[in-house]
Amino acid sequence: MWQRGWSVGVLWFCSAASAAEPTATMVLYQVLEPGFEPYSSRLIVTPRHLRLDDGDAGSNFVLFDRQRNIIHSVTHSDRTVLEIHSRAVTVESPVKLERKHVLVTTEEALPAIGGRTPQQYRLSVNGELCYETVAVAGLLEDVVAALTAFRTVLAGENARILAEVPADMQDPCDLALNTFVPGWSLQFGLPIQERDTQGKGQLLLDYSTEYPVEAGLFKLPKGYQHYAPGH
Repeated sequence: MWQRGWSVGVLWFCSAASAAEPTATMVLYQVLEPGFEPYSSRLIVTPRHLRLDDGDAGSNFVLFDRQRNIIHSVTHSDRTVLEIHSRAVTVESPVKLERKHVLVTTEEALPAIGGRTPQQYRLSVNGELCYETVAVAGLLEDVVAALTAFRTVLAGENARILAEVPADMQDPCDLALNTFVPGWSLQFGLPIQERDTQGKGQLLLDYSTEYPVEAGLFKLPKGYQHYAPGH
């Protein structure tokens, strides 16, 4: 089920950036999805922004403004920027959501990261397993905070369009994780390995708290058309 050898693939580096280079926190995951080759997902976090991309500065990317609570999804091929603005979740779940998480104990403790021991959890809704995560409490807390805020904004958008989703497609696990309790899987700390019941997940490969960045990574391209559904 879980890759017991995950620690071998995790590379730690804290590069000594030059004084002239601003730095950020970078987290790199390998995404595993059935039917697709594994691919990279990079997170770059500063006090103002969270950028998500595939590691290539020229590819499509998502930029989350942490101060304004706005998500910008940039698509270069059609020169557009999708904006998702923060909104409260005011609707109620169309189905009951009885949540439960269980700490998985093993005979051998997982290898420590940054002096902290990872813990494995199983999350279920209405008695059905939804998600499994191995997380490290207290590791890169600002990254966890940025991800939680990002998912909260997405949850507001999911709630906005919930009435358009057919009843037979309203899955309790999806409703809990992506709309009504978006920070659930992050409450245990930084995920280093996680997956859902469909086999999609990700594995932490690398992180740095002194990652040199260019200011241009946090700027939206000029001349692109912006649109914001629901506004």
